[in-house]
Amino acid sequence: MPNITATARLQRIMTLVRDREELKAGDLSRELGVTPMTVWRDFKLLAEQGLLRRVRGGVQMLGGAVSEPDFESKTTTSTKAKARIAVAAAKEFVSEGDVVALEGGTTVAALVNALPEQRISVITNSLPIALRMRAQRPALPVRVIGGWLSAVSGNTTGPEAAKAAEMGHISVCFLGATGWDEEYGPMDPNPLEIEVKRALAAASNQVVLLMDSQKFHTRSVSVMIHPRRIHALVTDAPPPDAVMKRLQAAGVRVLIAM
Repeated sequence: MPNITATARLQRIMTLVRDREELKAGDLSRELGVTPMTVWRDFKLLAEQGLLRRVRGGVQMLGGAVSEPDFESKTTTSTKAKARIAVAAAKEFVSEGDVVALEGGTTVAALVNALPEQRISVITNSLPIALRMRAQRPALPVRVIGGWLSAVSGNTTGPEAAKAAEMGHISVCFLGATGWDEEYGPMDPNPLEIEVKRALAAASNQVVLLMDSQKFHTRSVSVMIHPRRIHALVTDAPPPDAVMKRLQAAGVRVLIAM
């Protein structure tokens, strides 16, 4: 795998460790065509991000809450809350002529069925969302951002995806999150996907976070985006007091989908 970029290499390591559960540094060095020192630096970085565990001679996939759940498993959780959030978000923030960015979370994916059937366009880094758009909103134009594909989430990542996202002229960007830290805000497990989320947000006139209320009691690995970059939060129940104070201090509008 010659000339692979650092970001693509990290994504490849995450894909391989998920498939094999354990990777040995020597084997991976030969497979990727890089030095053992490079592999160990990558292992160290991913371990510090909480994405895998270093063991003798290599790394293992983490179990428990810090590992990244796949798209299909997340789709079946909090489905009624996600549907209410989606309907409220589409009604409030999507208008005729908009370019709408949908990042690859399952709460955001629920938005597809709530979108208008014409006169908007969509940009996404998510293959599951693109396929759902084709099935449920076939008349809407959809631009899919290219890049390295995550075997876990079905999202594209890496510098190509981030660069393509930055070049968009987006009316409103809908983001999801895995959890919320009371001090720092929304969090996610994968720093490679966070890069693309931030790029989509930076290219957008409005940034709307969609999050069911269970996630206010969950923490993840990395801070996704500063609350000041969020224009609105749509959720299904009032956030805890500490979270609400943080949102108010950052000027984030909170919409409760009943």
